[in-house]
Amino acid sequence: MALNATMTLPAHAQAEPARAAQQQAGAVTGDIVVTAQRREQKVRDVGIALSVLSSKELRALNVTNATDLVRAVPNLKFNAYGSSQVVFNIRGVSQNDYGDQQEPPVAVYQDDSYASSITTASFPVFDLNRAEVLRGPQGTLFGRNATGGAVQFLSNQPGKAFGGYLTGTYGRFNQTIIEGALTGPIAEGLTARISGQYDRDDGYIKDVTPGQPNRGADNHWAMRGIVQWDASPDFKARLTLRYAEADHERQAGMYALAPSCANAQGQGVYLAAYQVCQYWSGYNGNRPGAMATGYANPSITPSQGGYAWATAGTGDPYVDRKQFGSTLRLEGNLGIFSLVSISDYQHLSKFYSEVGDYQPELPYVYGQGSYTPGPCPGNSNLTCYAPGSVFNQGTHLNQYSQEVRASATLGHQFLTFGAFGMVIKGKYTAKYATPFDDYDPNVVFSQRTDSFAFFAQDEWKISDQFKIIGGLRYWHDHKVGDYSASELFDGGSTPAAMPFTMHFGSSGLSYNDPSCTTSPCSWTYGSGVASGITVTPADARPSYSGVTARAEIDYKPGKDTLIYVSYNRGSKSGGFTFSTGTPTLGQSVIDTFNNIPYKPETLDDYEIGLKAKINRMVEINLAAFYYAYHNYQAYTQVGYTQVVRNLPAGNRGVEADLTLHPLRGLTVQTSGSLQQSHVDNVLLPDGVTIVRHDLPQTPTFAGNALMRYEFDLAGGRAALQADSLYTGGFCFTVMCAPVEQEAAYHVENARISFTPAGDRVDLALFVNNLFNRAYRVYAFDGTAYEGAVAGVYAKPRTWGVTATVHFGPR
Repeated sequence: MALNATMTLPAHAQAEPARAAQQQAGAVTGDIVVTAQRREQKVRDVGIALSVLSSKELRALNVTNATDLVRAVPNLKFNAYGSSQVVFNIRGVSQNDYGDQQEPPVAVYQDDSYASSITTASFPVFDLNRAEVLRGPQGTLFGRNATGGAVQFLSNQPGKAFGGYLTGTYGRFNQTIIEGALTGPIAEGLTARISGQYDRDDGYIKDVTPGQPNRGADNHWAMRGIVQWDASPDFKARLTLRYAEADHERQAGMYALAPSCANAQGQGVYLAAYQVCQYWSGYNGNRPGAMATGYANPSITPSQGGYAWATAGTGDPYVDRKQFGSTLRLEGNLGIFSLVSISDYQHLSKFYSEVGDYQPELPYVYGQGSYTPGPCPGNSNLTCYAPGSVFNQGTHLNQYSQEVRASATLGHQFLTFGAFGMVIKGKYTAKYATPFDDYDPNVVFSQRTDSFAFFAQDEWKISDQFKIIGGLRYWHDHKVGDYSASELFDGGSTPAAMPFTMHFGSSGLSYNDPSCTTSPCSWTYGSGVASGITVTPADARPSYSGVTARAEIDYKPGKDTLIYVSYNRGSKSGGFTFSTGTPTLGQSVIDTFNNIPYKPETLDDYEIGLKAKINRMVEINLAAFYYAYHNYQAYTQVGYTQVVRNLPAGNRGVEADLTLHPLRGLTVQTSGSLQQSHVDNVLLPDGVTIVRHDLPQTPTFAGNALMRYEFDLAGGRAALQADSLYTGGFCFTVMCAPVEQEAAYHVENARISFTPAGDRVDLALFVNNLFNRAYRVYAFDGTAYEGAVAGVYAKPRTWGVTATVHFGPR
């Protein structure tokens, strides 16, 4: 459903008629304050396509996790195979490489804290003041890898009076969410706020194997503490501490069984229950409708008519994740200048483990070269198969950043300028093994990023109607990467005496292939032996620089209308594709080395927009954009290795949203977007076919709708709400294998709420995915690895009840 930047829904629970009338008036005026340009402005004065969700709207939409925003924001999508690995997508701009070291092109912020890794981009959402989603490149004031846009989560701040709330939610799958906050003064000029959330459930993916727990279960908690010191009218300081932990959370291996076989181009197509995949006949015993290991079960195979939210997987897939963050924000006035300093530190420790995907399988043993299907350990009546895949990722990351910003009003101009610096240090482990066919790699790598930038933006108000905005940002990155990988079986069926090894780093490059499938059999940089490898140790310590820009003309024919024309350039730094597996022996070894480094990408955005309130009952937003990509970082999979290749790409589209208040208490919102995107020169797995595909997760048409009616009831205030999301068909990756194509779907949600007289208690009943639609939020073509598609389905129909108690001022 769509919530628009220039309007807000009425509060989800208002008790007193006078207060309700005030809320309705606020919804009509649309004077929402945002910080999309690093300062507080009314949203209708900002020439950026953006969406804003207030705290009440977030609660009304049951937003408890960062990824829940996709239900509310036009052209925002996400791609995730687990809670710890999330990539946001705005207008087709995303990063599908699942390596933990990758920085996404949609910048995600918790207050002033930048999430540099795809594994920190999803987190519990609680006690928020609002969320802002900026669509399009934000290359000047946000700058850091904001090619696609930015998502900001802004917390409630400490209050000067004692208060708080406590919320409890219970729902399907024994979902239990407890959230609360306390705020108030602790000394003269010193206030504090502490808040937290606990979220646990039994999992929505039923495991049909006896004795196995369900998958897709939440088990995490988070806390945030904020202390603010208002030392004087000219100086204040705010310290924010954040901590989140997921303890053995069953958010791994959540794939639905989907046997597949390669077509002529080497891409997966679904197997019918009666079809045999000859490619895997040496492993699956020619069993119809089976994955490579020979396992088949049409009752839990959606592509064969089975139930989508089930698995037969065994083992113990899980994710452990601990995140700590601290941010110190200092604000002061020095003459005509307002100064802001933001110091931030983040630490992440994560281990993600997938075993027993899809099927009941024998326990994985490192170094075991063959498995024979037979009785499962502890259950002789059940057949267990050879392990299909074993996938894990470990991350230990530290991030430090410092930003200094100054702003001043100089006559008719508002000037902002500053500097930004950041250091990211990461150590990683990974494995993507397929033990059933004797492939078992181990990967260890590290990456350090040192970055700095200088930026300035000037807003010049020429008259009451016209304003010109211009901005520049210069950025520089220096990266150092080191990657080591080995493969135990070296192309054979028993562990090799000397496994295949490869190394890429500033200290040197080398590989050793004892099977001599690769030519030459072994190679070291500087040895003088010809190999075809063109990268050097210098490519493991590259430096990248660039300039991003903004130019805009705003025209306000009236106080309630804004027309803007803008040019924005965004960029994302270059980097490394450190694969979770080793390449197929032979020429692929050479190709993998040469494709480890990739170049920065640049996106030029030409945009025109309109924001208008036609009268007190109608508001409309329109935006048309044209994207020209340079060196788009396209994620592809070649053999057992992942590769980011720089390819030509582009997109163009139109977005529109409309809000109506036809009756007192009634709000109707609709939005829609049309897009036409392309990525050129996409090489398919056969190594011959070159095609043009769409950008990932970029449907030609997508739309949202919401209707909400508030009314007085029994001395209190009640509300009825329904919303719907429609998205056209799209592909999850630029490779766009048949099994990665998602058909059009629509999803509906409903909510009833009531606040009794006194305005202290809120009650609500909700149903999400009302009609139980089965659609995927992730898909990866694993046909070449285990004869199955890694696809994760969104939750089925869920329901719940929520109660909130408020104390202190609201």
